[in-house]
Amino acid sequence: MKALVLSGGGSKGSYQIGVWKALKKLHIKYDIITGTSAGALNGALITQGNFHKALHVWKKINLKVLFGEDATTSDKSLDIYKMYGKNFLKNGGMDVKEIENIIDKSLNKKKFFNSKINYGLVTFNLSKATPIEIEKKDIPEDRLVDYLMASATCYPAFKKKDIEGKKYIDGGFYDNLPINLAIKMGADEIIAVDLKAPGMKRTPKKKLPTVTISPNNKLTNFLNFYEEGNIRNIKFGYNDTLKAYHKLEGGIYSFKLNHLYKNALSYQEVYEHIIKNIINSKALIKAITEVLNITTNEQTDSRRNIFIKIMEETGKTFNLDETKIYSYKKFNKTLKKKLKKYQKSEEYDNKKISTEIDFLKKLSEKDYKYLQKKALTHPLELLQAVYLFSIKEA
Repeated sequence: MKALVLSGGGSKGSYQIGVWKALKKLHIKYDIITGTSAGALNGALITQGNFHKALHVWKKINLKVLFGEDATTSDKSLDIYKMYGKNFLKNGGMDVKEIENIIDKSLNKKKFFNSKINYGLVTFNLSKATPIEIEKKDIPEDRLVDYLMASATCYPAFKKKDIEGKKYIDGGFYDNLPINLAIKMGADEIIAVDLKAPGMKRTPKKKLPTVTISPNNKLTNFLNFYEEGNIRNIKFGYNDTLKAYHKLEGGIYSFKLNHLYKNALSYQEVYEHIIKNIINSKALIKAITEVLNITTNEQTDSRRNIFIKIMEETGKTFNLDETKIYSYKKFNKTLKKKLKKYQKSEEYDNKKISTEIDFLKKLSEKDYKYLQKKALTHPLELLQAVYLFSIKEA
């Protein structure tokens, strides 16, 4: 039996809705869902099978709903933590009644309990200092939302959840990626969605065939709930799942299948020819190796991987949209468009871009001595400038 295992992660949990969308597209089915915290909430919504309701939940949950007038408008992590800290000192943690109401309205308990998919969640009974792993068959219908919220009670940011006089807190205090619960429920194959969020993770008791899906991009701060961030997370979850199943490729950017190879075929030879004219010392080779975190294997076995890293780093410097799915031509066209815009401007809000434009001029002039000298202190900017020069000239 195949299990979908969903980790906790607060606002990062919206990523899992994108995973679900991709799994639906790929017609991948599963018999079991286990989840912790946000993963428990998503797991229940997936079990009942209504994608649009789940999407609605993540569009609805935001800091304004949770904190009202006390909600910060800042997206800085420090300001977010301060807001939760003040709330804890004043109220003992955030009241989750609004989230509870949103979840309650979005759940169809009949569909959930009648679903062929088995379901389990993890929470922690603080009163007894005992972890609770509970399956669908053991959850009373009138207590479903209570147990979901108990699993998702990220104490001390949220208030402890009371169920029949017992205090519960987030399941992430025991197991934030409940593979062992899935094994206990009969799983022999795992799809693990790991949000890489704070929390304990237990070592699986069995080694099972596992597809792991985790973010390649930076997600929202796990305590920062807002619609734009949630939608962005969903897109990342979708793209990363298609990458995990080899339907897309790339790292922080997502490309149509085989388009990285097509890009290398078009530009890598030109790129490497230019680089050979510039690299003239071990010190420069060392600087380039360090800035790209290139391993020994990559140096000898995969020049294309290095080329891809530079391609993606160039996209990052020029702030290309990380949520889109690109053809290699569209990616390079967007880069050239942004470069042209910056070349026309006399001021740059990004020092890297300023350096790269300077290097591009020197590349046009074939002033390799200047580039060799400057590259020691700006190796990444040099590599990106050569990439830009290659796609312009080829």
